[in-house]
Amino acid sequence: MAAGGAGAGLAAGASVAFMAPTAAMWIATTFGVSSTGTAISTLTGAAATKAALAWLGGGALSAGGTGIAGGQALLALAGPVGWTIAGATLLTSILLFSKNRAKLNKEKNEEIEAVKRNIEAIKEMDGKISEILTRTNDVRTGLNSNFQDCLSLFSGDYTTFSDDDKNKLGAMVNLTKTLSALYCKQIVAEGESHD
Repeated sequence: MAAGGAGAGLAAGASVAFMAPTAAMWIATTFGVSSTGTAISTLTGAAATKAALAWLGGGALSAGGTGIAGGQALLALAGPVGWTIAGATLLTSILLFSKNRAKLNKEKNEEIEAVKRNIEAIKEMDGKISEILTRTNDVRTGLNSNFQDCLSLFSGDYTTFSDDDKNKLGAMVNLTKTLSALYCKQIVAEGESHD
C-alpha cells in the first residue's frame, strides 16, 4: 500500500515538478502532506521546504518514496528534458486512471448483470407462487363446496351410503390431502434444492 501511494505521489510530484520548479514548490507547499500527515501549508521554514521536497519525491524514504533527494532531482530536471518526462508521466497517470476506470466499469456491469439475473429469477418465482396460489384457491373452493354437500352425511353409517355419497366423501379426502400438499409446497430458485 505504501509503495502504491509513493508511486502515485511520485507521479504527481514529477508531473508538477517538471513544469517549473517554483510552481512545483508552490503546489507542494499548498496541497502536499508531510510523511507525518501534517499539511505542508501549516509548516514554516526549513521544515516546510524539506516536507515539500519529500512530497515531490514521492514521500519519505521510510514510506517507500525517494525523499528530499528525489524531490531535488525532480526539480533539477526542469526544462525541455523535464517537460518530456512530465508529459510521459502525465500520460502514464492518465492511462492508469483509464485502466482503473475501465476495471470499475467492468465490475459495475457485472454487478448490474447479477441484479438483472436476480430480477429474472424473482419474476420466475413470482409466477410459480401465483400459480400455486391460484391452484390452492381453486382446491379450497372445491373443498368448501364438497364439505357443504357432505354435511348431511355427518354421523351416518358409511355402509348405508350410496355410491354417489361415498364418492363425495372420497373426493373430500382427496381435496383435503391436495390442499395440505399445496400449503406445504416450497418454491426454490433454479439450481437450488430444499430438504
